[in-house]
Amino acid sequence: MKMALRAKDIAEMLGVSTATVSLVLNNKPGVGDQKRQEIIEKIRELGCDYLLKDIPVTNGNIGFVVYKTIGKIVDESPFFNYILEGLNSSLTDYGYNLSFVYMNRSTPLEVQEMQLRSSDCKGFLIFGVEMQREDLQVFIDTGLPFVVLDNSFQDSDVDSVSINNFQGISKAMQYAYDMGHREIGYIRCRERITSFSERYQAYKNCMKKFGLKIKESYIWDVNYSEKTIREEVGKYLSENNENPTIFIAENDFIACHAIHGMQDNGYRVPEDISVIGFDDRPVCQMIVPSVTTVNVPKNAFGSAAVELLMEKMQNPRDYSMKTEIGTKLIIRKSVNQLK
Repeated sequence: MKMALRAKDIAEMLGVSTATVSLVLNNKPGVGDQKRQEIIEKIRELGCDYLLKDIPVTNGNIGFVVYKTIGKIVDESPFFNYILEGLNSSLTDYGYNLSFVYMNRSTPLEVQEMQLRSSDCKGFLIFGVEMQREDLQVFIDTGLPFVVLDNSFQDSDVDSVSINNFQGISKAMQYAYDMGHREIGYIRCRERITSFSERYQAYKNCMKKFGLKIKESYIWDVNYSEKTIREEVGKYLSENNENPTIFIAENDFIACHAIHGMQDNGYRVPEDISVIGFDDRPVCQMIVPSVTTVNVPKNAFGSAAVELLMEKMQNPRDYSMKTEIGTKLIIRKSVNQLK
């Protein structure tokens, strides 16, 4: 009679610790994806499938790529944390595991390519908020399907799920206009990403539509950190003889710290200057006044991206598909109504 193998026996055969094999057999974290798969395959080769009873059968791994170029936007943004639950749940329904891949533009291309090819993933969901068009090529070269999140790449033939930034800013601008504001400023981040560029273009389009003149002194450029936003807002306030009655900020991080900068310099929000943000982060409800902002339904991002990727994997096509997620204006206390 053939003796049943134990975790200790498998560990000795593979040259790993018994604890490592136990983590795999009990489907616990702590073992890399590649090593985990090697152990599972070896167990099956040995005819010991009975040891794998607690391991769900999966179709493989889908990589969630966090791609950094600037670093500041990704490091500060909680956005991908919000969408992870929807991503993971949807992938589980399709029988796939979610595997994290962290990449940086500063890494040599050949290292990036090796990183993707060794990830043992059948496709990628890329958090591409900081990506530029040229950053896509390394993913295209793998030949594997992928979907970019939070960057539309309208001029590129890649699948994407992104925010309808034009719609969001248009809603914010219409609300400002309806509240009586005609001197409308814009707080712009010096670190440029696609979403910010789309929002600024939407602001300019709306100003033209409303027949309002864009004043250069009403466009405030700030660096992307709490300290510098507050300091630079204070500097703009002290240097300008005339300020707009309301500002549209490129996102909530900028909006909230700009409000603090205004308050640091004796300005009341919204009585003296009103502010509208974008994203609807939790912090908008924590500061005083609470911030009127553009809400993005974050739960919709994950499921939409997974559906797009699965469709592409199951039915390969020679054209791209782009999904835009709509927005909703959340009215709070940071906008004053003018007569």
